[in-house]
Formats: sequence, structure tokens, C-alpha cells
Amino acid sequence: MNNIAYITIYLFTNVVHTLLSIVIFLMFVRAVLSWFPIKENPIEEFIYQVTEVFVYPVRMIIERFDSLNSLPIDISFFVSFMCMSIVLEILSVFKA
Repeated sequence: MNNIAYITIYLFTNVVHTLLSIVIFLMFVRAVLSWFPIKENPIEEFIYQVTEVFVYPVRMIIERFDSLNSLPIDISFFVSFMCMSIVLEILSVFKA
């Protein structure tokens, strides 16, 4: 490949890595904020809206499995967090 292709891949992985890092951080903040419920907090609503985009598809997949759906906790958040963390680690290889 030529230099333009390498630069394009490098820039793409850096942008995706940065955005994914921000979303993972917001997911962590969402998890902590869930321990301290505050009514009508605009910051919490923003964090929820941003992170729900990543959690919702996983929740729809997990709802298809009765054994996972009957758990007392919502594991879709944890599964999406772990998947995004794995993708972040894979992108770290290309970022360097």
C-alpha cells in the first residue's frame, strides 16, 4: 500500500479509538450515576442518550434468549461495555 492508504487507516483508527474511548468513559459514568438516582438531571439524560445507542442493539439480541432475559440484572450494558472494550484494544494495535 502507499503512504496515503497508511495515513487514512491511521487517521480512521485514531478517530474511532478516541470516540470509542469517550463512549466507554460515558458508560462508566452512567453506571456510577445509576447508583445515585437524581430526578431530571440533564447531564444524566445526555449520557443515557449517548450510551443507549450502543446498549440497545445488544439488549434486543439478549431479549431473544429466555434464560438471559430472566436474569434480575440488565446484562446488555455489561456485554456492550465489554465488546466495546475489546474493539478498543484491537484498535490500539493499529493506533501505534
